Amino acid sequence: MSIDSRMRATLAGLATATALLALLAIGSAGCGGSGSGTNMTTPYNDADAGPPTVTTGPYQPLTIGSTWAYHVDDQGVVYEKDSAVEALEDMGGMAAGIMGFRVRETVKASVQLTWYEVTATDVRRHHDTLSDGTGRQLSDEWYAPYLLRVDEAPEHLQTGATWTIDYMHTKTTSSKPTTTTNQSETWKVDGVDVVTATQAGVFNALRITRTDTSDGSTKTQWFVRGVGKVRELTGAGHFEELTSYNIAPAQ
Repeated sequence: MSIDSRMRATLAGLATATALLALLAIGSAGCGGSGSGTNMTTPYNDADAGPPTVTTGPYQPLTIGSTWAYHVDDQGVVYEKDSAVEALEDMGGMAAGIMGFRVRETVKASVQLTWYEVTATDVRRHHDTLSDGTGRQLSDEWYAPYLLRVDEAPEHLQTGATWTIDYMHTKTTSSKPTTTTNQSETWKVDGVDVVTATQAGVFNALRITRTDTSDGSTKTQWFVRGVGKVRELTGAGHFEELTSYNIAPAQ
């Protein structure tokens, strides 16, 4: 190899080494930092949140006229979601004879209606429908005897408490026939007075993690007395956080 060729090879090697060092420096700056910002696994920061607002009432208040607004980041797809309690009515269908609060949620271009029964110790979800922007129904779902929303039984308001619920899920879509499956969830209380900072305020929250026993998928939710759900994070990376709310007085 000539001297000129050796010099060119040496310079090329130095350029490659410099580029690799630059990449390593960038990677180091983005990993293991002690800054206060959020990260990929925890898209929120409750540190130094300040004193929480004192609230009272049920963990999921349902009164006609109550509203909640959420900022949602669904694996990089960002949008706002609005929820409102519209009515108290007989749920009909598989839950005929049971009175339920009808809650309307706007989810991007779709509208979901959900019916909830309120008992002395819990809130139970019985029925969902999903429609597109034109009002065309996309799906209809029933949960029997019910899918739990939140549980305030004394034994389920203790940190570390666990229990399992079983239910049948019946679903009909606009493109597929009706299917019914047996499903099961394990619930765990992660904490009872977890300081939680949101755009809507700082609260003491009941934090619950639900695990689908069929596939291991998880959903962690934070509920606040007199306010309702203030945060949600799934193992798949779906994140919601409360930005504003208004709880209407009971009628």
